[in-house]
Amino acid sequence: MVGQVHAQEVELSRQSAAAAVTARDRFPLFLESYARHGLEIDLRGVPGESSAVPCTALQAASASRIYYRSARILIDSVIERQLRVGIMRDAVRHLSVFGFARLPLLVYLGSRLDDTVPTDIYQRHRSDESWIWRDGDVPAVSFTTRIDHDVLAGSEAVVVMSVSGAIGRQELPLALRALRRYEIRPAQVPTSPDILRDRASLQRFSSALRDFFALLERESRALRRLHVLPALPMSAAVALGRAHHPQVHPQLVIYERLEGHYVPTLEVG
Repeated sequence: MVGQVHAQEVELSRQSAAAAVTARDRFPLFLESYARHGLEIDLRGVPGESSAVPCTALQAASASRIYYRSARILIDSVIERQLRVGIMRDAVRHLSVFGFARLPLLVYLGSRLDDTVPTDIYQRHRSDESWIWRDGDVPAVSFTTRIDHDVLAGSEAVVVMSVSGAIGRQELPLALRALRRYEIRPAQVPTSPDILRDRASLQRFSSALRDFFALLERESRALRRLHVLPALPMSAAVALGRAHHPQVHPQLVIYERLEGHYVPTLEVG
């Protein structure tokens, strides 16, 4: 899935995907029925994808709601008409996922992927602009979850995910500051845009997500909505969507930073 982020695009070709997949001793199968280049969700033609950012936070939020509605329709169309059909026909037995798009849409994409199909998620690395995991080159990063604002649990809560960057407490919307708040961040290392350089680090982040959702189940059965402020690598956003189970976990409200303010843009579950 490819779109624009801050008016920037990246090269995400069949060759780039094949290079990353074969580095893991897999052979990419580009089926004739899938135009020989896998499944592509191209968000670059969605109205609002490449337009200038509105001048106020209120205008930005309004434009985002329209944009995200259209983008969700496109994602659903590809998933239902192509991917799900391939799975039902037993033509798709494994997924390799490459995503460069706005974080809320990557979370949504992850939530729509069939959890019965083995799936590998890939990350674009800024240091060398490749999608190949650097397994074994760097120590794996672990992640920790803590209560950042300990108040009585209610029907809503907040989680701040400071992974690729730090989100300050003063950046939280006023309407969220009184809610019970959690924070997920790297353990013993600083936040960094290139923090997920190997698959083990992504797997540890996914494990931290599962533990976090299990914690929510134990702490509050009344929790219905979880407000998510993400500063995440793109692969981690997909992993977040996959870790969330709408039948068990609270609805996710994904925020995006627009014109210096975090605003709700998309709901998952």
